[in-house]
Amino acid sequence: MLQLLSGDNMRDYLKKLLDEYGQIAENQINGFQADLNLEQFKSACEKTVNNLQGLQIGIKKILDENLYPDLEKIEEINNEDEEELFTVAQKLSSFEKRQDPGLALKIYMALLKKARNDKNDAKILKYLYWCGITQFFCHGHNSALVLEYFEEGAAYAEMYDKFEDPEIRQYVHRCLGNINMSLYGVKEPEKAYIQEKENFAFWNRLIFSGKDKDFPWLNYFLNGLNNRRSSLTELVHKDPQSETKEKINEILDVSISINDLYKKNKEYYTVFGGTRYEFHLWEAQFLSGLISFDNLKENIDKKQAGLADDDYSADAMYIRIQMNSYLIFYASKLDRLKDKKDEIVASLSKKTIDYFSAIPRSVDSGHINVYLRLLATQISDIFDPDEQLDFILKMTTFRHIPTHAHSIMVGKIAKILVKHLIDKNPEIFIGSLKIKDKEEAIKRTDELCNFAEKSGICHDIGKIACIENPYMQIRELTNEEYEIIKGHPEEGMKLLQRDDNNETNLVYTDVITGHHRYYDNNGGYPENIDTGNSENKLMIDIITAANSICAATDVLSRTYAKPKSLNEVCEEIKEEAGSRYSPKIAEILNDKELFDSINKELNDETINAYYTAYLYAWSGGEQ
Repeated sequence: MLQLLSGDNMRDYLKKLLDEYGQIAENQINGFQADLNLEQFKSACEKTVNNLQGLQIGIKKILDENLYPDLEKIEEINNEDEEELFTVAQKLSSFEKRQDPGLALKIYMALLKKARNDKNDAKILKYLYWCGITQFFCHGHNSALVLEYFEEGAAYAEMYDKFEDPEIRQYVHRCLGNINMSLYGVKEPEKAYIQEKENFAFWNRLIFSGKDKDFPWLNYFLNGLNNRRSSLTELVHKDPQSETKEKINEILDVSISINDLYKKNKEYYTVFGGTRYEFHLWEAQFLSGLISFDNLKENIDKKQAGLADDDYSADAMYIRIQMNSYLIFYASKLDRLKDKKDEIVASLSKKTIDYFSAIPRSVDSGHINVYLRLLATQISDIFDPDEQLDFILKMTTFRHIPTHAHSIMVGKIAKILVKHLIDKNPEIFIGSLKIKDKEEAIKRTDELCNFAEKSGICHDIGKIACIENPYMQIRELTNEEYEIIKGHPEEGMKLLQRDDNNETNLVYTDVITGHHRYYDNNGGYPENIDTGNSENKLMIDIITAANSICAATDVLSRTYAKPKSLNEVCEEIKEEAGSRYSPKIAEILNDKELFDSINKELNDETINAYYTAYLYAWSGGEQ
């Protein structure tokens, strides 16, 4: 028997782990009082960092020296300790708190490994579900791994009647119901539709068997139909002028089925409520010509009239953002509504965006990202480029204190690098931002410096789509979390794309997409881009270096790793010049004047950056 995973020792370690996470929650920077001045804030930060670093040492010991190694040898654990581990994982992956879903997933995966070794079908099914759902809700939706977990779990439907425990039978329903959700995530809508029909045939049989009749499996079928409707609507949105009759008729049929099922089985439905299903029917009726656009808008206005201004529930957000966004979309894209476009956009766009901007910082980032992606398709028609960027920043980077502060500092360091390059080697900017010669580069110094600073501020906007875990800074990322984090450049690029190909936005999107890609394109991420083809290559290289300098020297938010000195980071950049970093950027780091300027900025401005981010968080984005 392993020492850690034996009796009281394991329980003591796991209790200590959860207690320390609780202490961390009480010591977060965004938990300080709102009326601190800079000196008080600095003192509080120092105390917080000391606490976090101390806690990090304890957590690292529990994880790296005890729990992780023993999870690799999980087959030696007894049943009592297995249940203890499962209980801890449930707490860590709770959808309400999400203390540490990355660690929870590691525990579920280890328990699944043990169940496979024991050839225990009931436990294999149970842990397949928990691995899949934790990966889905806490580590990003578009993962083929999620589908693998649910498909393997759904295969146990063949053994459904052999499971005596109703709880285990429920995992069959859950895996079946979540397959179509995962298939839509990996862009396989037709396979999802086939799966939904198979699921319904399976569930229909259970109605007559009387088994598990109280389990709300109909929720999953409803969600499947809803996903089908969304997929069909997406096709119509790609070419709204064509309004393919076959697809529109299917949208109407699916929407009618959704509403009929809901009305007949309300007591079984626990997901959301009836609001969005009614809207789906109205939208289908509008597309089919059964009701007018005015009728559609009138129905939605009645729904909104019953909401409180500060209602940010899932249904309220759906009504105020998604429904209004679709009204704006149809008014903008359908020729037969062109006379209504100006009126609809003017009346709904500001109202919708103001509501969205006021969403409390406590609201889960997953909800924020869904609606932000929806609004991003319309913002370029409503905002000019600067307004668009400001809005996106408020809803992404600025919502998270460490990311906001980091981005401020990346911008400041990038500005110093640009100013130095213009002073010493202005011809390096020829070709960037359409600059024709070194004289023009010198003349546009302020513009280039501002571009660099703003590029640094916006480079991480895609992180809104990644896992929201307040404890990330006290331990290294798990492999699963790292794979999700690697998606933030592409997510950020999607938020700033514009139909008008605005040159200002192209600089920002290139920087956002390329700042983790190696200079020689033989490493980093995303792997499918070549930054060498970008007119903005120099700005990408500058932000890449500034990002590394800031991240490696940060003592306030990345307490899981010992911060490096600026000299250490600069030496690493020089060593990797030509591969990871630009040789031109590496070369200028030899300049003592530049080195001293960056060092002074890090020493003097880091705490101010955190204070700025902290004030913004406390003011609700008004400062």
